[in-house]
This record gives sequence, structure tokens and C-alpha cells, in this order.
Amino acid sequence: MMSKRKKILIALFFVFLIIPVYSIMAKGALSPDAQMCIGCHLNKNLTKTLENKEVLSLYINGDEFASSVHNPFSCAGCHTDISMANHPRVKKINSKKEYTANASKVCSMCHPNEMLKKKPMHGYLITQTKAPSCSECHGAHYIKRIAEWKTRISDNQYCLTCHKYDLSMKLSSGELLPLSVNESLLKNSVHGNFPCSVCHTGFSKTAHPFRTFKNKKEFTATVSKSCTMCHTDAQLKKKPIHASVITIAKAPTCVECHGSHSIKRMSELKAVVKENQHCLTCHKHKLTMSLKNGESLPLTVDESVIMKSVHGKLPCSACHAGFSKTDHPKRVFDSKRHYSIAASDICKKCHQDANTLYEESIHLSQLKSGNLKSSTCTDCHGSHSVTKVTPDLGLVSCNKCHGEIDSIYKTSVHGEAITKGKENAPTCSSCHSSHDVKITARTTKMRDTCLKCHKDAEGLHKKWLYNPPIRTSTFAGLHLDSVSCATCHTTDAKRGVYLSLYDKKTGKPFPEEEVLKLLGTDAAGLIKKIDTNGDGSIDGKELWDMVRQLNGKGANVTFIGRMDVQKGTEAHQIAVKTKAIKECEQCHRADSSYFKNVSIVLFKADGMPTVFNAKQEVIGSVYSILPVSKFYALGSSNVRLLDYLFIIALIGGVAVPIGHITLRIITSPLRHLRKMGKGGKK
Repeated sequence: MMSKRKKILIALFFVFLIIPVYSIMAKGALSPDAQMCIGCHLNKNLTKTLENKEVLSLYINGDEFASSVHNPFSCAGCHTDISMANHPRVKKINSKKEYTANASKVCSMCHPNEMLKKKPMHGYLITQTKAPSCSECHGAHYIKRIAEWKTRISDNQYCLTCHKYDLSMKLSSGELLPLSVNESLLKNSVHGNFPCSVCHTGFSKTAHPFRTFKNKKEFTATVSKSCTMCHTDAQLKKKPIHASVITIAKAPTCVECHGSHSIKRMSELKAVVKENQHCLTCHKHKLTMSLKNGESLPLTVDESVIMKSVHGKLPCSACHAGFSKTDHPKRVFDSKRHYSIAASDICKKCHQDANTLYEESIHLSQLKSGNLKSSTCTDCHGSHSVTKVTPDLGLVSCNKCHGEIDSIYKTSVHGEAITKGKENAPTCSSCHSSHDVKITARTTKMRDTCLKCHKDAEGLHKKWLYNPPIRTSTFAGLHLDSVSCATCHTTDAKRGVYLSLYDKKTGKPFPEEEVLKLLGTDAAGLIKKIDTNGDGSIDGKELWDMVRQLNGKGANVTFIGRMDVQKGTEAHQIAVKTKAIKECEQCHRADSSYFKNVSIVLFKADGMPTVFNAKQEVIGSVYSILPVSKFYALGSSNVRLLDYLFIIALIGGVAVPIGHITLRIITSPLRHLRKMGKGGKK
């Protein structure tokens, strides 16, 4: 007889295995093999730990499986490597991804590629390297008939069946267009309650057209057209920032700024996004703005460039005053140059000291006079890429406008010092300053500029520069005052004499503007006022008349002579001191070539020179005795009248003692008789 214990076990087996299986069979026809498999796989705790430590559930919901499209099939129909004879057994599985991929290969036995290609979506997925496997989209044990399945899920669930995976599409340009959608981002977006077909018109659970695009730009432009169905241009123009973007050439599309599946409400977005991120939402794209003269101003900003700049931690509104997350005024400029000038004007808010110096520079003076090419802050320092000032910054910045001097400078002793990496080697700003840039050519400032570094130069010149046999220290000083350093320390340069008009009271150049005012003319008519005979060159008499007229109208001026190189580029050709000119006869001889080129110089208030041709005789004319001071070169610029007077004076000076002695000799007998006569009376 059967023991009571066995009866209880049979009863339990019937309750926990036979009844569930029978219940499942009642809902759908299951094969005998499937019924046997489900007997164990109904256990929800049945799992397998994979090689990568993932846990794979082996549980199968019998009711769902019985209702699936595969319910008549035996388990071995899909699990071809498993049979009742060899199962259970140890099976090595590396990961869930590998397991689903291998399991899905079996699907092709009934669903070959030729059949799948008839459906556009399946045909496309077959060509994808990262396409999801069959079971990832359709499931495994609970697959429904497509018609039945579609009626039970929403549009978005249908689309996300595939688009939740890492899909992409290769465009004609070779770009890869991501097709994956983050479901959580979509649900939390402002469009979270919309079905996909609202924006992706033409797509639905029954239609999935296959589209191709040239590039991502074309794709975003096409998708963004859907936005206008709800957000018309009339609505957008009510917002200043959108009104500006609509008018901008090459403006970004809606999705480029706002995104596509993760769009937030602007009020919500502004609250959490920092100002710079807000601005870069649009300005990271290729934006341009049309200016009045037809130019296109780039509005694109490279975030990496800003972060590396000295202004990397500043908000955009620190420089772009009036702009913020809530305000975006529309501005119009005449040209790119007018925009950069306006942008540079903002710098003085923080850099007042530099601006004060800049206001005294030749650059600002030229800008105010109408030369729009003259440098501003952004020309030298950049705008979004402002970096810390380094020794070579001047070379890089100055070369933008003065590139023709760079090749000359590099061959000079100063340029070679830079190339060799010598400490404190002079750059452009060393001589010309940085913000208060001045012109040093043909002025006494060059002497002071050179002596800033060469402090012992005057003392060294005193050791050899003298007038034999008289050795006096003043000769060196006289030369440094009247001859620019470049005159002697450059090679292959043309030299000349420049007579510059100075104010005797201030010791500064007398402004050309004052000359025009006193002579009652303009810049174009000035030469006619000075060159009265109209031969194109000023002579001594004309120079005398000019000074006489100016002083007669309240001025107190004189011309100061100075020898210098003829071109500004030549002043940058400073050679090593061993190549400097030391032969006195180069200058101190009547036929010196250095005195053949004579010019009259008037300086404008900003330091810019106006040069007029003069005759060589000017520096040796009797008319120049009074109007030209502080310039006299023995043997080359002698005033002939003074030479004649000197000779007469010299002859007279010698003749007086000789005549006196001769007269005494001739009259000695008479003086002797007079003495004798006086003695006889006594």
C-alpha cells in the first residue's frame, strides 16, 4: 500500500505542476515538449548567473506564452541546442546581449531576410551594424501577431520598440544621424504627452516611410518645419531673441537650439541654465548677421576658446551689456569695422588705466580722424580669445597691421635676440609702448627710447666721440640730440636731414593744425603758402618767411634740425654695434651724401608727420641762421656768410697785433727822440 507520505507528495505535485499546466493548456494549445519545459520554468526564482555577472531570469509566464503566436511550437523549435535528453545541463553564456543575439539567429529559419526586406523598416534594420536583435524588439516567449500587438500599445510605445536602441542612419555626406530616443527625457519634456506622429508627420503604427537626407543640416531643417504648425513666425517675432534669429542669415533651425526630444519650457530652462550656456544654445551654431553695407558678421562663439581666455569665468553680459537670459535687443551696425570699434569701447569699463593710455595713442587719434583701420582693443587682444599678455604678444598683434616690418625686424640685432630667446629682448612695445603708442621717428623721443635699455650709451660714446685735440663730454650729448641712433646703427639705409617745427616755449613740436590756423589755409593749400615760387621745394628764403609769418601772428617757433633714416622700416634694421658708423668724415665733409636729402617736417597733434621737400642749401643758407637752431655740422652745414665773416674776423684778429708791432718798430726813433727831448729839459 502507498504510504501516507507518498500520497501527500503526489497531491502536492498535482496541485503545483499538473493543475497550472492544465490551466495553461486550456487557454491555448501547447506542445507536449513545451508543457514539460514550463513545468520547471514557471518558477520565478529560476535564474542563471552569466560570465559577466549579469543575472538572466529563466522564468516564463505560462499564460502569456500560451497566448503568443508561437504557442503551438515546441521549445526545441527555437532552442535548437536543447532537448529533453540533454537538459538540464551547464551552458556557458557571456552576457545578455550575446544570449539574445544568438537566440535571435534562429528566427531566420522561419523569417528569412528576403521576407523581412519586404517591410521597409526591417529591410533598413538588416543593414545596421548596431541594430537590435529580433527578440529585443519583439520579445521571445510572448510574441503577438503584429495586428493584435499594435492595437494594445500606444504610438510612442510602438516607436520606442526600436528607437530606444542605439540606432543610426548614414547620410549622403557620410555623417551618422542618431535615431535613438531616450524615453525618460521624452516623457519629461514639454512635448512628453504628444504622440510621435505629431512632429514626425507621415509616421504611424501602420506607416513607416524610409527617408534619406544629404546631411544633418538638411535633416534638422526638415524636422524643424513641423514646429511651425504650432509656433508660427508671428508668435516667434513677439520674442526679441526669436525676432533677431528669424532675420539672421544661416540661422540655426529650431531643433539645433531647443533640441528635439528633450525640449523644456523656457521658464524652466532659464531657471536652471547658467547665462553663458543660455547664450551658447544659439551662438554655438553658425550664425551670421547682415550689416548695412552688405557684409555678414559671424555670430558663432567657440565655447572652448572662451573657457581658455582670461574672461572664461565672466558671464556674457559682462561685456555684452544689455543682453541677458530675459533680454536680447536687436542691434544694427554699418559694417564689421564699426561693430569691432563699438565692441572695443566696452573694454574701458574694467580696464580704465589702459584706456587712459590708449586715449593718448596714435591709434585712437587716427581712428578719430577717420582712419577706421587704426587699431582698437579687439584688434590686438581679440574678443572671445583674450589671453594673458606675453612678451611675444606685441609681435603677433602688431604684425596684423605692420607685417611689412616683421621680416626687417627679424634680421636686426633685436630680432635675433628674440629668436635666440634672450631674456628682456625688445619687442614692439618695448620701443613704441603698448597702449599709448607714439611715433618716435624724426623726433627726440627715439633717443630717450633707446636709452631706456641702453642706459650707459651716452657714457660709452663720450670715450671716443670728441673733437680733437679738444676732449669734452658735451660732444657726445650734442650728437645724441641731433642724430638719431638709427642713423649710425643701421646698414644700407638712406639718411637725411629733417628740420622740424618746434614751439620755443613748450619745447614740443608746434602742431600742424595751429600752423594751418595761423596761415589761414588747409592741409591741401599749405604747400602753396610755404612754397611761394611753386617749384615743389622749399628754399632758405621761404623757410625764413614761414617762421616770420607765424611769429608775427603770436607764435614763438623755431626749426630744430635732426639727422635720421628716411624710412620708418629702416629704423628697425638696427645692426650689431661693430657695424655702426664711426667715421667722422661720413658727415663732416662738404660732399657728404647724408646732407643731400633735406626735408621740412610738421607734426600733427597726434604725432603723425607731414614731410615737405626742401633744397639742400637750406641748412647752409644765411636765411637759416635765425629760423634753424640746434643744428650745425662742421664741414657740411656751414653757413657761407658766417665762414666769410669768421675768416675776416680771423684775419682782422691777426692783423691788429702785427700792425701794432710794425707801427711800434717804425715809430721807435720818434719815441726815442721824444724821450731825449724830455731829458734835455731836465
